[in-house]
Amino acid sequence: MDAASGRPRLDDTHVILQSPAHGLRVPKPAAKMDKPCLVSTKMLVESGIQAVVTGMIIAVVLCPVMIGFVTMIYGHQEFEPVMAVLTKIIFLSSVAHQLAITFLSPLPFAIAQTQDAGLIFLSTMAASIMNQLGVAVPLEERIATVVVHLSICTALVGLGLIVLGKLRLASRVQYLPTPVIGGYLAFIGFFMVKGGISLMTGTNLTGFSSWGQLFTTHQMALLLPGVVCGFALSLITARYQHFAVFPACILLMPVGFFVALWMTGTSIEEARAYGFLSPATAPIAITDVYGLFDFSNIHWSVMFPSQLPTLFGMFIVVAFAASLDIASICMGTGCTMDYNEQLQTVGASNLFSGLTGGYTGSYIFSQTVFSFRFHPAAIEKHHPGFSRLIGFSLAACEFAIVLVPFSLTSIIPKFLFGSVMIFIGIELLKTWMIGVYAKLLTVEYVTVVATFIFLNAFGVQLGLAAGVGLAALCFLVEYSRSQTVTLVQKSSNVVRNADQHELLYGSSTARQGSLMKNQPIVTVELQGHIFFGSATRIQKRVKRAVYVYPEQTTQSERSDQRDERLPLLSTSSLVNLEGTPCTDRHRGPTRFVVIDFSHVSGLDATAARSCFLALKMLFKRHKITVVYCGMKENIEFLLRANDVFPAEDHDGELCHITSDADLALDWCEQQLILAAAKRRSLNSGRSLQAFLPSATQELSLPLVFNAYLSTERRNTPAVTQAIEDVVQQFTIQKWKPNDRIFMVGEAAESWFVLLRGQVTLYTTSATSVATGSPHFGSPSVSNLRQRRYGSNGQHQPHSQDRSSSSSDASDGSDRELVSRVRAGCIFGDMDFMLQQGRSIDAVCTEENTVTAVISRSKMEKLLQTQPQVAFVLQEVILRASYMTLAEKLHSIVI
Repeated sequence: MDAASGRPRLDDTHVILQSPAHGLRVPKPAAKMDKPCLVSTKMLVESGIQAVVTGMIIAVVLCPVMIGFVTMIYGHQEFEPVMAVLTKIIFLSSVAHQLAITFLSPLPFAIAQTQDAGLIFLSTMAASIMNQLGVAVPLEERIATVVVHLSICTALVGLGLIVLGKLRLASRVQYLPTPVIGGYLAFIGFFMVKGGISLMTGTNLTGFSSWGQLFTTHQMALLLPGVVCGFALSLITARYQHFAVFPACILLMPVGFFVALWMTGTSIEEARAYGFLSPATAPIAITDVYGLFDFSNIHWSVMFPSQLPTLFGMFIVVAFAASLDIASICMGTGCTMDYNEQLQTVGASNLFSGLTGGYTGSYIFSQTVFSFRFHPAAIEKHHPGFSRLIGFSLAACEFAIVLVPFSLTSIIPKFLFGSVMIFIGIELLKTWMIGVYAKLLTVEYVTVVATFIFLNAFGVQLGLAAGVGLAALCFLVEYSRSQTVTLVQKSSNVVRNADQHELLYGSSTARQGSLMKNQPIVTVELQGHIFFGSATRIQKRVKRAVYVYPEQTTQSERSDQRDERLPLLSTSSLVNLEGTPCTDRHRGPTRFVVIDFSHVSGLDATAARSCFLALKMLFKRHKITVVYCGMKENIEFLLRANDVFPAEDHDGELCHITSDADLALDWCEQQLILAAAKRRSLNSGRSLQAFLPSATQELSLPLVFNAYLSTERRNTPAVTQAIEDVVQQFTIQKWKPNDRIFMVGEAAESWFVLLRGQVTLYTTSATSVATGSPHFGSPSVSNLRQRRYGSNGQHQPHSQDRSSSSSDASDGSDRELVSRVRAGCIFGDMDFMLQQGRSIDAVCTEENTVTAVISRSKMEKLLQTQPQVAFVLQEVILRASYMTLAEKLHSIVI
């Protein structure tokens, strides 16, 4: 209980701690009833101030950016006479976007503005219409046609985004390859730099030759402050990550400018005449802004269909950029949003902006994360939606700029706005021309650079088309074979002892069911070249196969649901990651996902981010461990470069990497066995070592044989005596790594029990063992090589055999792994019982390996002299074989 507010306090796990007063309903004294109200009012005022200040800071940051954007859109020189009025339109557009997102977004602190993704297309259409109409058409009519056309296109983009979201097609937008988008964003960066230079100098940079106009004393004097400040902003913001750095720089630049004027004795009018400030304009009313939209002077013929290709390109790029912003905001804030629903929200904001005369926009990732960090979270718990005040205050600041009857560039030096444009351009160029070099394959980076060159050489439409064509060509070269994704339920090739088998698969007398029957491990086998088109399908297949408890369901609610259901009508409370309920009531939640890349020939950066990074975040949220295996070097490089593998130690607990799928499955099974052993140890009060002996401990034969027998049989006096008698017939042997215990073609005159260490079983060809189990085989023995046995039937390997075996064991080029045998397991029994030659090789693969062996002559003697003892031994062999059979039957394709 919070002593100050009288409310229950939330602990770190968001569980309400109930106070005794609440539980007993003890009434409070009347004198203390007003105190929580006073505290709440104080909190309300403080939170309101915090939200308003946050919105004002964001307005300070965005103001020069918006002025830079309008300079880009209306870069044609004939827009200069009305630039002050056009500047008001972009602020009205940002107000429309912010209000729409503030009302519709599930994130109360979300920030949305006119965005840079569609600016190139808007600028292209504006310049195209001005050139098509020509000087023969009055300037007022040309400007009216342009502003109306851009508004219509913005509204159409909004409608398209709404339809795209309604049809659940947001994932289709990701088909546009990342290198092409990277080249386009780098082109925007170059365009921003060029626009900033034009804004500061008043020079129209239409071609390569026009850049020569800048090399004069006057132009350099206008250009130098903005260029220096732009590079300084890039260096300072990279060096200092504090939120106040950028706003402080924005405020210091005009202060420094006016201080310099004062120190040099220069008047504002002299600075304006030189070009540092825009010329003073007549007062601008909001009616003057909408006076540009004169529908009686519109030339509809130049709009459609000639501008349709540009409009379609703008729609694709804006949709892609919006998807990236939504994904980035989810990762940056830890919030969950539905892509399709948010695409509709962005569409609604663009529709509203278009209808009010504005331009395309979307969420602003950087400012949304800033707003998230400084929104009044404390009061948000008591008054949900209070943080929307940030958006309202930002919109109010921008609308105040619209109402101001003069242009900001007439009182604020132009180099401030130019430096911000240069700063944004530098950051985009640095990110997409330099930063991505370490995150893309060489062919993808070449596509980024080529797309940038195409856009500068051929324009937006042809440049993007050429970039997409180049990306498709690169894909066709890489895509050498068809790719598939298969979801399988399988077990490792490890032969486990009876105790581990019972922990993993359960028994008829165990209280808890089989762990593996609950399907805690999902194995994803990938094949072919994974590219941007297959990423969505892989993600969908994996989401359908992985089952979790609904996030809003607590552990107590799950148990209550199970208790209330009728036995005949009970169903699982699980859902898959797409939200579909599980129909198998025996299934448990997925604990491990094994992703096998052993048959994957290649992977691109788009799939790494849009598929595997998204899956990683999803698995992390549901505490599912993902195991990556079989990766080639270039695939592992891309996954690491795109943050699929966690860098933090605490995240590493949910990620594991192995060289092949069998080791991955073995690791997952070991975790399940360890968890089951810990539960049994806790429930029984016995030590963990009683259920899971140390790997260095040598097991006793009676303990191994007892574990294979049923519970009813293992404790009877007759069986206990039989085991003591049969143990006397075994001989203990010790092995070194690479010693070959037996090889293909030998006569199977004995079988073995592994007491310590590990033995690996191999077959000489893929067809030798049909099922991958040491208890199954179809041997093709042509040259049976006999081992020598002593007079007592004991196995006697020669030193010469051992050395040759060691050399052979090291050469695995013609062999295939069958299984790995762990301590407490039986091996070599199948060929022995079938009285056939050995169908597999058995090689020692660990130090201090110890086996117990019994020869055929001793087995036959037991059958003749002590048949009851021999029957117990045969029962052990039979149950061991059935356990292996049960494990292999578990591996089925989903």
